[in-house]
Amino acid sequence: MDAVSAATALVSELSKVVTSERVITSPEGLKPWQNDQWWYAIAAAAAGRPISKPDVVVRPTTPEEVAEIVKIANKAGVPITPWGGGSGVQGAANADRGGIVIDLKLLNRVRHIDQKSLTCTVEAGKVCKEFEAELNAQDLSFTHYPASTEWATIGGSIGARGSGVLSSKYGKIEDHILSLEFVTPTGDLVHTPAVPRHAAGPELTQLLVGAEGVFGIVTAAIVKLRRLPKHRAFGVYSFKTLGEGLEAGREIMTSGLRPAVLRYYDAEAASHSLARAVDYKLPDATMVLMFDGEYPDLVDMEAQTTFAVCHKYGGQVLPARLAKTWWDNRYVFYYPPYAPELPSIWGTVDVVADFEHIEAVYYETTKAIRAVVPARFELSLNTHFSHWYEWGSMIYSRMKIPVGPEDLDEAKELHDVIFRAGVEAAMKAGAVLNDHHGVGIRLAPYMQAQYGTGMEALRSIKRALDPNNVLCPGKLGM
Repeated sequence: MDAVSAATALVSELSKVVTSERVITSPEGLKPWQNDQWWYAIAAAAAGRPISKPDVVVRPTTPEEVAEIVKIANKAGVPITPWGGGSGVQGAANADRGGIVIDLKLLNRVRHIDQKSLTCTVEAGKVCKEFEAELNAQDLSFTHYPASTEWATIGGSIGARGSGVLSSKYGKIEDHILSLEFVTPTGDLVHTPAVPRHAAGPELTQLLVGAEGVFGIVTAAIVKLRRLPKHRAFGVYSFKTLGEGLEAGREIMTSGLRPAVLRYYDAEAASHSLARAVDYKLPDATMVLMFDGEYPDLVDMEAQTTFAVCHKYGGQVLPARLAKTWWDNRYVFYYPPYAPELPSIWGTVDVVADFEHIEAVYYETTKAIRAVVPARFELSLNTHFSHWYEWGSMIYSRMKIPVGPEDLDEAKELHDVIFRAGVEAAMKAGAVLNDHHGVGIRLAPYMQAQYGTGMEALRSIKRALDPNNVLCPGKLGM
């Protein structure tokens, strides 16, 4: 069968599973799936050279339809790329090998809310912002507030092992997930055990979290909910040296205190992006804190105890209203004029390390990135520590070249040089190569160095689950 006949047969088979209106093949119709939010995917699409080249987009409405589509792909040997909100910044959602894109956004139902257990069964295509709004109307919250909340889906957050602004208290997405429904690479529909705390064998749920669709397509999840907080308290502190604030953050997290927000901006980021967002001059490294909860007295006590730790390490108190302003404006950083646009080159080197290494990782990463960018490109590099754990923190180094080379290949080489320098320096200093944006295409070249011989174990799992290599082939460095 020639290529045209094979494509016609594929579309015919898919149209038997979903209505023909939900099978998209026209060049114009496919444009919404030609790039995610990775800088190079955007730039390549704008140059007429999109890296996402699906032959067909299918929009299922049930997990059973997803399973049937996967079976068809296996029979035809056609690659599949799952698509959520298209808000990822590492390139994972791009169908760089063609084939089928399964757009999951029509799987967007809230199936069940358990008011006693405070859990919810929600489908993978539900947009985070819409999910939160529905819950808030019932005095509930998901507490997963990613910067991309307006576009990101539940399934996309799970696939990328995403994080939100409340992670220091409530955890990343993996801490919100109790159970998953997913379709295997051969088309079987699987439900993992209803709760994650069990001794009924390995935790299959977490195999799918962070796997970016390589091991299966998530169609729904049982997630934890919380009541909307009755009270919030805010605080802001500046530090003369970066190290003083890092020590304050370390003691806060290792002593059992849990601010819902703990964001620490280096002097460059504080004096630029943060200062603009809160309309206040901030020349030094600055920490933004927010506490929330059911019991106002307890919230205020935790806040005051945390403030004492900041004082202990030389923190200078700033108006608490700045933190409230930050909270109210926390998404503005991701829209113009804060968010970059072409012809700029931009991206975030976000890595994570324990407290023993985190300061060295910061300095080595910063030094390495600055060293490889010629002065004529006027690099800006704003860094903050946005997610904290009881053992360490992450570094969010956001770089921008205001105007890159006109030639796309030259621009990509400059982008790649910056990321290579930053990631390799961070890993050498003791960091893990990513905290919450996932791997995608951009970081796939570093997976072997990150995992060493562990990569063969991952590849073995991939071969066992996906013998025909149809799900996201080549992704995650596999």
